[in-house]
Amino acid sequence: MMATKDLNFETFSQDAHEYMNYLAQELGHPQEKSRVLKIWRAVMHTLRDRIHLGESLQLIDPLNAILKGIYVENWKFSEKPPLEYDTLEEMKDEVKKLQKFYGEDDFPWKKPTEEIILITLNSLQKFMDKSQLEHIRGQMPKEIKTFLEGKI
Repeated sequence: MMATKDLNFETFSQDAHEYMNYLAQELGHPQEKSRVLKIWRAVMHTLRDRIHLGESLQLIDPLNAILKGIYVENWKFSEKPPLEYDTLEEMKDEVKKLQKFYGEDDFPWKKPTEEIILITLNSLQKFMDKSQLEHIRGQMPKEIKTFLEGKI
């Protein structure tokens, strides 16, 4: 998606809607956009609360204004990231916990959580290049970094 020079809410809304349509299709649930938004928020908040503040700011820079707002929702500044998960299983548990917290606790996703995380992270290529995603991968614990290697 291209950045817009004017601050037109309808453009931001349309861009966010198009992105959610794309992600819903990638996740295999094209009719479930509100659920897809909840899972996007859960994945992104799990990532946000594990990487450093500067990395988060770089990550959100190219995002659509509406997605930026969702990303920073309820964000508490901390010198040290508040989540300390080290394994893929712990990351998946955090995503599931937030997914439930955001009101999505019993939806039969067609894909396992680790694949949902991969698809969500890869969907960010709509906004940034692969090297930026690779830099984010570098911020993750060793097991997760290894899992993501060559996949994002």
